[in-house]
Formats: sequence, structure tokens, C-alpha cells
Amino acid sequence: INFTEHKSFTIPALDFRGTPTGIDLRKVVETGITPRVNTGIAHKEAGVGQIGAGLVRPPMAIFEAALVAFAETYGS
Repeated sequence: INFTEHKSFTIPALDFRGTPTGIDLRKVVETGITPRVNTGIAHKEAGVGQIGAGLVRPPMAIFEAALVAFAETYGS
């Protein structure tokens, strides 16, 4: 569901393949697979650290709406 792999940022455990880069709206909608989003919240006071983290999968509807908006703006 990604557009390409980054050439400079690689993953040793995956035989140095590049990190996934650029979410492809068409691939997400065609496959029905939404990306996992790694989230983190830093404390408002410097030096305290992170106060929350998690993984989420955004709803498919936002990708469908984005694809429609993209097509309306740039054509299919």
C-alpha cells in the first residue's frame, strides 16, 4: 500500500530493504488494507518524556474520501 521504499533508510532485519514511503491512496482502497499508524504523545514539559503511545489503523472511509478529493482535484 506504499508508493515506494526509501533508499537511505533501510531495515537490516529485512535484508536492508528500504522503509515503506508514501501511502498510495489507490492501493489502500483497492486492497482494503489500511496502514498502521504509530502514534506517540510527548509530555508538555521538556525532559518528562513520553506519556502515551500506540498503534492505530485509520478507518477506510478517510482514504476513500481522500481518493475522491484527489480525483476531483487532479483527475483520475
